[in-house]
Amino acid sequence: MAKNFRFLLDQKDIVKVLITTVDGFIRDQLFNKEQRSQHREQCAERLAAEDGSCGKETEVRYSDQAVLANLDWGIEALEEAINTSNMETKLARLDHAEKMLQVCAMLNSDQKTAGVPNFYLSAWAHLNLAYLWKLRNNIQNSVLHVIEMFTVDPFFSRIDFAPELWKLLFLPHMSSIIGWYSEQRHRLVMEVIPDSHELSFTADLDQFFNESLIYSMRPDQIEKLQQLEQLYGESLDENTRLYAKYFKDCMTSDSTSSKKVMPMMPIAEPPMTPLHEVSRSIPDFVKFGPILPKSAGFSPILKSKDGTRDVNRTSLTSESSKNWEPARWDPQECIPEENEDESDYEPNDPNMASDHEKEETERKVQSSVLRSRVHSPTIFSPLISPKSSPKVSTPKSDTSASTLRLLSVRVTDSVATSLPASPGMSNDYSISSADSDVEVIETTKGSRKAYSRTSSMNNELVKMSKNSPPNESDEGDQSCVSLPYSERMKSKSRPPKDFVCPITGQIFTDPVTLETGQTYERKAIQEWLKRGNTTCPITRQPISTMVQLPKTNYVLKRLITSWKEQHPELAQECAYYETPRNSFKPSSVKEIPSDTTTPQRTCDFMGHRNTDGYISQRSKRFMQAAVSTSPTSVISQAAIETIINGLKPHVACLCTSEKLLECETAVLEIARLWKDSKGDPAIQTFLSELTTVNGFIEILSASLNREVLRTSIYILSELIYADESVGETLTSVDSDLDCLAALLKNGLAEPAVLIYQLRPVFAQISAHDLIPSLVQLIQRKKEESDDLQLVMDPKDAALAILEQVLVGGDENSRSINALSVISANGIPVLVQYLDRPEGRRSIVSILLCCMQAEKSCRNLIANRIEPSPVLELFHAGTDGVRGICVEFLSELVQLNRRTLCNQILQMIKDEGEFSTMHTFLVYLQMAPMEQQPAVATLLLQLDLLVEPFKMSIYREESIEGLIEALRRKDFSKSQMMALDALLSLSGRITSSGESYTEAWLLKIAGFDQPYKVLMKAERLRKHDNNLIETMEEEEKALSSWQRRVAFALCNHEKGSIFKVLEECLKSNSIEMAKSCLVIATWLTHMLPVLPDTGVKILARKALLEEFVKVLQSSNNLEEKILATLALKTFVSEPAALEALGVYAKCIYKTLRKLKRSTAVASDIMKALMNLSSVDVTQLWSCAEVVELDSCSNGEVTYILQRKGRVLSSHSDGTIKVWDIGKKALRLIQEIREHTKAVTCLYISPSGDKLYSGSLDKTIRVWAIKAEEIHCLQVHDVKEVVYELVANAKVACFTSQGTGVRVYEWSGVQKHVNFNKNVKSLAMTGNTLYCGCSGYSIQEIDLGRQISTTFYSGTRKLLGKQMFYSLEIHDGILYAGGSSVDATAGKIFSLPNKAVQGSFSTGFDIHHIAINNDLIFTATKCGIIEVWLKERFTRIASIKTAGGARHAKITSLAADMDGGLLFAGSSDGRIQVRTSQYQL
Repeated sequence: MAKNFRFLLDQKDIVKVLITTVDGFIRDQLFNKEQRSQHREQCAERLAAEDGSCGKETEVRYSDQAVLANLDWGIEALEEAINTSNMETKLARLDHAEKMLQVCAMLNSDQKTAGVPNFYLSAWAHLNLAYLWKLRNNIQNSVLHVIEMFTVDPFFSRIDFAPELWKLLFLPHMSSIIGWYSEQRHRLVMEVIPDSHELSFTADLDQFFNESLIYSMRPDQIEKLQQLEQLYGESLDENTRLYAKYFKDCMTSDSTSSKKVMPMMPIAEPPMTPLHEVSRSIPDFVKFGPILPKSAGFSPILKSKDGTRDVNRTSLTSESSKNWEPARWDPQECIPEENEDESDYEPNDPNMASDHEKEETERKVQSSVLRSRVHSPTIFSPLISPKSSPKVSTPKSDTSASTLRLLSVRVTDSVATSLPASPGMSNDYSISSADSDVEVIETTKGSRKAYSRTSSMNNELVKMSKNSPPNESDEGDQSCVSLPYSERMKSKSRPPKDFVCPITGQIFTDPVTLETGQTYERKAIQEWLKRGNTTCPITRQPISTMVQLPKTNYVLKRLITSWKEQHPELAQECAYYETPRNSFKPSSVKEIPSDTTTPQRTCDFMGHRNTDGYISQRSKRFMQAAVSTSPTSVISQAAIETIINGLKPHVACLCTSEKLLECETAVLEIARLWKDSKGDPAIQTFLSELTTVNGFIEILSASLNREVLRTSIYILSELIYADESVGETLTSVDSDLDCLAALLKNGLAEPAVLIYQLRPVFAQISAHDLIPSLVQLIQRKKEESDDLQLVMDPKDAALAILEQVLVGGDENSRSINALSVISANGIPVLVQYLDRPEGRRSIVSILLCCMQAEKSCRNLIANRIEPSPVLELFHAGTDGVRGICVEFLSELVQLNRRTLCNQILQMIKDEGEFSTMHTFLVYLQMAPMEQQPAVATLLLQLDLLVEPFKMSIYREESIEGLIEALRRKDFSKSQMMALDALLSLSGRITSSGESYTEAWLLKIAGFDQPYKVLMKAERLRKHDNNLIETMEEEEKALSSWQRRVAFALCNHEKGSIFKVLEECLKSNSIEMAKSCLVIATWLTHMLPVLPDTGVKILARKALLEEFVKVLQSSNNLEEKILATLALKTFVSEPAALEALGVYAKCIYKTLRKLKRSTAVASDIMKALMNLSSVDVTQLWSCAEVVELDSCSNGEVTYILQRKGRVLSSHSDGTIKVWDIGKKALRLIQEIREHTKAVTCLYISPSGDKLYSGSLDKTIRVWAIKAEEIHCLQVHDVKEVVYELVANAKVACFTSQGTGVRVYEWSGVQKHVNFNKNVKSLAMTGNTLYCGCSGYSIQEIDLGRQISTTFYSGTRKLLGKQMFYSLEIHDGILYAGGSSVDATAGKIFSLPNKAVQGSFSTGFDIHHIAINNDLIFTATKCGIIEVWLKERFTRIASIKTAGGARHAKITSLAADMDGGLLFAGSSDGRIQVRTSQYQL
């Protein structure tokens, strides 16, 4: 128990010490801005040095640049958070910094990024994350990140990142290792020092360890010293990692739990047990890692022989010590020499060069001494940053000067592997050359032999520099490499002859010394050898190094550089006067430009880097220009003159002969001689004469010989490539381009190259309709035997021309041209050719144009393409090329099949060695504004391939990019692109490539016409036998995708997208507002199926008012339905319904109209009417529009309304048909076939027949037509008819007496008598309802003719109460009659016969009219009451004009939409009133 308690205290104490120590360290770092800035610069220098050590030829991947950019952005955001006092800004910047730094912190430690070890980047990120968590007041996480830094990279953590912290936390545990190292080193040094037996064991041997002893060490002693240092470094790193793990376990272990295993403290054990303990303080020479200059990068420490990083990083120091071989040094001459693998010349001192073994010993001794002395406080202190390293002062003696120079130059130059030193590391004796390259260090021993026979010229230069005193430079510094003063005086007139190439006559830029001892410019000697020569140009001795030239003569190159620095003006003059006019590339020889055009003509070509790169590879053959025209050239001109003489008769024949055959033969001979000359500029100039060029053009116009045509084009192409003025000659005449276009259409491939070189404008190319021919050329198989090597592949030229045609012109022409490519079946071959690097950019651009012009071809491309070539182009291309690639991929994934789209996205995500998503993330942060929506959409789709319920930096940044684009009010194009991107994210896309999200939402709302039209078109396009199964599978995948997208968008930054959509809905742009409405409706509609995270409230607060405004102001039916569907989502939430109730008065009328198109409006109206806060009496008013006088026809006995028509019957037997029109009745038909008053009218449920009953004891059946009604049948029922209902089988009517008469259309009449007077009838199906005296309702089964009591009321006043009117609507029976106890009627549910409500009024109800929203009841005294259908609440009362004339209301009707109310009176008038639902 006691032991356990003690352990707990120990663990708590350790945690407390860790927190206190790390907290103090981080606090000091946060307070000291200058120190943070200095530390960041030091780390950046190391990264820059490593980047420089990779060599100019090494291409850094774009993804690697992305990682380094993230680290830089994260640190910048952290600095902004430290410096700001605004808490909101601070938190935002900290969040951004965390996202950026986490990317580097999670890197794989066993790999590299841009040549930088990932463990270095990860450790640096962890240190900054520790600062970040301290700013958040979370010291626990801060400590854990610091510990993780020491775990990931103990080496640089203790020498770069936190050496002070390492001494406080880890050094106390390393005493045994330090003691072991001290003892072992002491023993080795004792073996070297003479008379060491007389010294004390504890003596400081550094005072005896000088340069005189360095060279006396045996090789075995050097090896032991190296092994000791290796083991020492490994042991420090390994034990640092062990203690860091222990500290982490202490921080994360739950000390209160008795079940969890407690962490055990490790013991730092040295690699071997010392013979006895050293009981003294740590000597000064014991340090904890080499003090590396930041400009050294990672090469000296971290690079192994195979260039890879060992799995166990404790062996890094060991590997570096094995492979690090610094340069030799001559202390007397102050000139550094390269080591055996790097040297360019042999030393002349016999004491240093006579014995190879001694030379090797010296090299190893100096390597070991450097490693030992670099730890010594006499040179560097571990607490002194390399930035603040003391400069080496002028030496007092030769010996001290040599030692200081040795250490100074070795640290700054050898360790840095020729990298530029940091400002703090530079000193008077450091050698810094811009021409130094890492390949000097990596020179092989095999190439060393090539330099063994250095020319006498080079030896003299070396001797000259050794024997001359150092010269003062302009800045007063001493230079270790310089020319004698006398030589400098001579060189004022011209540079030293040994600095000038004998072939080119120019100062060397890349000198190469052959085995013959002669030095030439590399490019010049390469051209000499390519001509077939095998001997040295000067000595004529055979050259054996034909396959590969030796390495650069760096000694001579450095001497030249030094001379140029000392004589800048003379060097510039020499570059002008000494350089021949036709040097290397004559002025007439021009490369085909990639991005620019000549001033003489406008070019629509875009930059084709791959194509121009291919052409530039052939430019080497023109390098011979310098050789042939140089005044010092040794190449004979006799061969060239011979070729020109041989050309003259053939050229003359071509220009003057009238015989086509002779001209064709001349062309072939000219081509043969041109090939023999290897494109010599003199030959090129001779053939570029205007008459000769015109001769070739005439051959193209006249000849039918395929070989001659191809050869003529080949020669013209070569001439244009060498001199663009030849091309200007051709483009000056339109017929020349017409000729080439005709040849291309006739199936010849070579004209495509010539057309490309001529760079015609878009109008010239489009005039020839070359698209089918270009597509055929691309589809054509390559000819095996082709003796003509054109400047570029005709297929590449065709691709470039095709791209120009498709991207040029206006939108209409681009669309037409793209459709031509599609119709020519060019898509498959273009996709196939994506595997070729040449022309890949053009192919992507062409395919993009095709998809934009005809979106249905996306499926064709998606089914054939592999995304890897496009991604490769993205990584290697410029910003413009990356934009095309992103736009292409964004278009590609907008497919109508969600499953296929997900497959394409998965392939994109899985491609590449590095994360494609991370590459897109970095490009998103640097992309132009117009490309950001496409990049963000693509990145978001890649992230959403998995469930989006965890935080993702890719998702957050992509959504933020879309939101930022929507916020740019001044850039409407960017806003529209973002809205289109959001629409595409919904995934509902037709096979034609259009989004049908709006149609889908309208279908959900009940307005399905647009959706049906789209689906009908889709079925016509598809020919899939398993269409239904495919659609079900796709719908399932699509639903899952929609949930993911909606969840990610809605939950980003607490629903910030709703606030942005709110602003976009206020836009003055109709197109933008419409797109925004669709997106807002979609997201709002998806909220109920998403997990409840509280964003629904935010959505309601941001969008509810905007949806209401759309309902009020929009004239577009679809927009109103969308807004209604969105509002429907909020109805289920009480708080949202209350908020919507505020607008009830404003939107009620609109909702009533929308009920005809969508049932959603009815749901909202019902919900609003049930709100207690809504005053329904304010929702309706009525105004009289017109009163029609029909008193000549007597009393108006009945009124019906049906489909824009009103039918009225009169007491004189007349039936009138009225057209409603614009809220005014217009009489269109008047019929009088009844002889007496027409008492009732009834329309069949089908609406095609009218039944009329009359006092003339007949029932007439009328056919209702659009223009008129006409009588079909007359049935004599033998009794007067008062009330009438009918169907296809029978007619039921009331007459004098009790009961009901049932008349079958066959003529059979029956009397159903239940001893009650019937005043009203209503029929539904085969059931008849009768309103009877005694305040009861009888139900009659017409099939069995059985009567039952449906309702029986309370009898009062001797049983005179009656139900005067019955109406059935939507399964509800409305019964109006005598007022009993202030109730004049009941409302019943027919299925269960339950009472739903009642009419609370003191007036008797004689007539009832019902529409979709309201109930109208009328009394005989001229009062009409209006009731709300949903709540059976009276909202208004109307007193008709007939009341003033003492006229009774005899009938009542209303249209179903509730807009008009019709009332007939006993004085023969018809009153029309309009219902208004907004005051």
